[in-house]
Amino acid sequence: SIMSSWFTSRRPVESALWSMVDALKGKFGPRQGATSGKFALTSKRAPRNFYKGKGAMSLGFISRKGRFILQREKVPEYVVPDLVDCELKPYVSYSTPKLSNRP
Repeated sequence: SIMSSWFTSRRPVESALWSMVDALKGKFGPRQGATSGKFALTSKRAPRNFYKGKGAMSLGFISRKGRFILQREKVPEYVVPDLVDCELKPYVSYSTPKLSNRP
């Protein structure tokens, strides 16, 4: 057909253009260098002042004088029920039969 012959005749030019676009993406794109997404971002693969942390919750802030101010409203409060008469034990034996709630 006429359309397929037109497409095959334009294909080398199109592939050359796409290769140029890919080269420009690599040069001017936002992801370049060792931290291009191949590995996890750590402080060894980031700028000198980068600190990722471990996901811990902030319980306060550092004042202008450099002292840590603890905010009581940010401290978690765990509500634990009274377990004096509880029959459950913390250990479950491997020989315990598996239960299923499936019908």
